[in-house]
Amino acid sequence: MRAVFIDRDGTINDDRKGYVSDPKDFYLFPFASEAIRLLNSLGLKTIVVTNQSGIARGYFKEMELEIVHQYMKDELAKGGASIDLILYSPYYPEGIVEPYNVEHISRKPSPGMFFDALKKYPIKANQSYMIGDTPADIEFGKNVGLTTILVKSGWGWKTWENKDEMKVMPDYVVENLLSAARLIEVELQ
Repeated sequence: MRAVFIDRDGTINDDRKGYVSDPKDFYLFPFASEAIRLLNSLGLKTIVVTNQSGIARGYFKEMELEIVHQYMKDELAKGGASIDLILYSPYYPEGIVEPYNVEHISRKPSPGMFFDALKKYPIKANQSYMIGDTPADIEFGKNVGLTTILVKSGWGWKTWENKDEMKVMPDYVVENLLSAARLIEVELQ
């Protein structure tokens, strides 16, 4: 089974607010629904993988994050797009909220969220993708054998500007999630 793993902040939504705990502060990129709808039409499982250290930092609770994620799914659905699975890591070693203030395999770039996805779907990593805007997203993808796509939205422009500092290079660099979806469409033809 083919899948596309998608970072949330800076890839699906504008990250300028940071640590979003309320749907009114969640700004879906205008191209997000079209991009995810295209990925859906290609038969790819769409899986959001997002580090949410705001939980460990005490900025919001998991229940608030679930409300934001439901809002995201509802907004995407208005554009005919759907997410198959949302995985998040609430962990951050410098956090203040136990038990989340530890190193954890689920925090990107570690592969824990990929392994969690495998519990639900028989994903073939070598036929699947990771789309994100940070070095951690690209490292996560490389760590599990996914084709990696760096988007220049969110922090991606800065990530690419400082590419000499990256531990691993992405397979592709594109403008945004819609560009990434179109690239995947061409690759799968």
